[in-house]
Amino acid sequence: MMGRKKEKELPLQSLPPKHKSRAEDNDYKESEANDDPAVQQLNISDESTEEVVIPHTNPLGQWGNQIQFVLSLVAASVGLGNIWRFPYLCQQHGGGVFLIPYTLMLFLEGIPMFYLEVAAGQRRQKGPIGVWKEKSPYMAGIGIGNCVVSFIIGLYYNVIITWCLFYFGNSFQAELPWAKCPVDNGTVVKECELSDSTTYFWHREALNASPSIEEPGVMNWKMTLCLFSTWVVCYLCLCRGIKSAGKVVYVVSIVPYVILTIFLVRGLMLPGASSGLAHILTPKWEKLGDPQVWLDAATQIFFSFGVAFGYLVAFASYSRHNNDCRRDVLLVSFTNYATSIFASVVIFCVLGFKAHTNFNDCLMRDRLVIADYWGSNISSVNDSVVFEMCNNPTDTNNTIVSVINGSSLNLECCQLTKLLDTSAQGTGLAFIVFTQAMLEFPAPPFWSVIFFLMLLTLGVGSQIAIIEGVITTLCHIKAIRLRREIITGIVCGLSFLICLIFVTQAGEYWVKVFDAYGGSLSLMIIAFFEAIALWIYGIDK
Repeated sequence: MMGRKKEKELPLQSLPPKHKSRAEDNDYKESEANDDPAVQQLNISDESTEEVVIPHTNPLGQWGNQIQFVLSLVAASVGLGNIWRFPYLCQQHGGGVFLIPYTLMLFLEGIPMFYLEVAAGQRRQKGPIGVWKEKSPYMAGIGIGNCVVSFIIGLYYNVIITWCLFYFGNSFQAELPWAKCPVDNGTVVKECELSDSTTYFWHREALNASPSIEEPGVMNWKMTLCLFSTWVVCYLCLCRGIKSAGKVVYVVSIVPYVILTIFLVRGLMLPGASSGLAHILTPKWEKLGDPQVWLDAATQIFFSFGVAFGYLVAFASYSRHNNDCRRDVLLVSFTNYATSIFASVVIFCVLGFKAHTNFNDCLMRDRLVIADYWGSNISSVNDSVVFEMCNNPTDTNNTIVSVINGSSLNLECCQLTKLLDTSAQGTGLAFIVFTQAMLEFPAPPFWSVIFFLMLLTLGVGSQIAIIEGVITTLCHIKAIRLRREIITGIVCGLSFLICLIFVTQAGEYWVKVFDAYGGSLSLMIIAFFEAIALWIYGIDK
């Protein structure tokens, strides 16, 4: 101990790093790293609210601003189904009670799948094939399925837009062509007389439908011109990518709400509007026990949100890496949900007016029958007489019935609730029921113009999204070395040629075939495998 040389003590700051404690060593390394200028640019304290901006990597471009991205999702998800499918489901499945399964499916199915596709596209900055292939080469088939199904659906969906364009063009007349039955050699056409003018115009003038799908007949040249015009519009909206589509979404996403508001104000002032609203909003609680109600609610949410089409991934790939996509998904989801309810109120205001008008006409016909039998003036037969005879047709003690002496008058005995229950959906609602209702409005051409303009903007907004999903997928395939304008032209040109089958006399039958078998089951299968892929790959990745 005495012989050992006393070691000279060195100050702590002069010791080499290896003599420091682990904590001190980490602090020393962190201070050296912080001195690096490259690290200082990305080093943000916990208290700082500044975001790290990650450069955009999608070679096809980026949205001009965040509003364009949100409006494109609104235009894509809010479509014709919100106008002519959702109100019908509410009417068939218990009125206001249908909102219970519909709301549950919104949270259990709609928002999660919507968020999945938007988040995947934004994170990977690629189209449907690229997103799923990057997760695993075995999952590339999901993206291919998105592309193929979207192409098939885009074919017949554009034909519906073609029909809207045809009616829109025919609305610019002093008297709407479907207002009256045509006259041949001084007599009304028998077929029209047996049905009504709007139904006759739809089946004979617009479609010139054949008896069956096995009789294609000839092409309708008017519809062919309209079909060509719709595909030209689709090309012009998509040829420059989001640079052109981003400008169009301002129109196709806002105009429908303006027109719906106009129809709402007018509809609330119509006689019978309250009956229509009461019919659609009155809950029928027993319907909740019907499994079909829940199935239809899930199906409507699925198709309304555009899940498994591929365009959600495509649109999100043009967004910024650090965009708050959860906020956008919730905003668009609740906008879609509210639009369906809003459209139902508008539709049933008008349908309530139509039912009220038909009910009064029916009463008038029954009053005429009774007045003719009594040999008296129609003013002597009021509505209560008709109601009593219809409710008590076999009551011999009833004074009114005893006057008839047992004779059968074949009264129609219409009921307002039954007239409201027989409302149509899809093309029947738009091209027959609603057009007939607008004939009772003052200045029918004006209302017809704005109604079909609304359907056009809704259809074009969804069609742009559907075809964009196809084009974005093709543009990301390295083997296809063509400019976007050329790819868009090929897709739209090929689609037009295939769609010629829809403008034959059997065209409506083919639309129904494509609608029934082209996308329904396929989209559900694709969405199922998307969820499985997410579970296998992991949500954190």
